Amino acid sequence: MKNVKLFFTAVVIAGLSMTGCDKSTEPTDNSVLYEDAAEAISAAVGDESGGATENFADVMIAAGGGSFGTATPMMDGADLVTAGVPVYDPATGWWSVSVNRSAENAFVQRSITREYRYQFQKNGTVQMNYITGSDTATALKFRIVSGTGMMKNPRVSHTLIQLKGAWTSSNLNKDTVTITLDSAYIRSAIDTIKTRNMMRTHTSTLTLNSVNVKAPRYRPSAPTPWRTNFHHAISGTISGNYTATITFQRGDSYKERSINRDFTVTIGEGEGTLSINGGGKFGIDLHDGERKQ
Repeated sequence: MKNVKLFFTAVVIAGLSMTGCDKSTEPTDNSVLYEDAAEAISAAVGDESGGATENFADVMIAAGGGSFGTATPMMDGADLVTAGVPVYDPATGWWSVSVNRSAENAFVQRSITREYRYQFQKNGTVQMNYITGSDTATALKFRIVSGTGMMKNPRVSHTLIQLKGAWTSSNLNKDTVTITLDSAYIRSAIDTIKTRNMMRTHTSTLTLNSVNVKAPRYRPSAPTPWRTNFHHAISGTISGNYTATITFQRGDSYKERSINRDFTVTIGEGEGTLSINGGGKFGIDLHDGERKQ
């Protein structure tokens, strides 16, 4: 089953500037605070954590002319994955499709939906499919129109508030495809965590404003090895901003903190190096979406 240590379980985020009242036992060491921020950023860009790398894989399935209804369930492990039949609008040249992922067992409940739009182009001219007649597309425009998500486990309750982004995949007719941003990738969520007899609520937004990632072209003839190796085969850089406001509450006592930091992730060979502005460097396991200890 897909790793359920998601964005949602890694959000023990505290801040660098704080306001509030009464006493708190929460850590004040900035090194610990940055480690917690690194956990959240790692999950937000990881693969099995449901982050940006998973979105990149969906982009590549569409770019290679694959079917979400057949390729995605085969490649997403034990998650239940369903996809609607893509609908084509000949007036605009855009396809629309919905993809749903869910899991439920004794440890976790998870439900994720995505609404996508995508358009094939050859040298700037719109065409209906990846291969239309004798023409093979050279680029794909891909949009995350919207997304929803919830996750619950014994410690964490997560609700995705907003998800949107726009990508261009170029060099579709070559073995290596380049993924870049057309507009900012924005992910906002509210997470509630209960540990140490204390309730913590996190309201956060992760914004990617620059992406330059190389990825292997999707090959429908061998989807499972392609997907299994995807996180290890991509390389490049991702940069953006992480902002969160956190409320700690124990009885009638509370404290609020906030963090607002730019970051860059360099990706290669299944790992990432995360640099947080003013907060040091951290390793990322790109497959699980976890900060390396």
